[in-house]
Amino acid sequence: MTRHPLLTILMVLVGIILLLPGVCAAGFMIMSGLSRGSGAWLGLWAFCFLISAGGVFLLYSAFRKPPPATP
Repeated sequence: MTRHPLLTILMVLVGIILLLPGVCAAGFMIMSGLSRGSGAWLGLWAFCFLISAGGVFLLYSAFRKPPPATP
């Protein structure tokens, strides 16, 4: 069984959108430095990286072959 191409495109687009918070968090971490980060900022950065992990999983799922259908 194959996946519909529109579903794959949708998964890729949503996965890329979910990657953006992690990219922004990494940029702010580099610009501000980790040594000056308070606990609240570290929690926010961790939350953004969790969202990005969901985007990575979605992209992985989009490009992985679907399992074969069982008869």
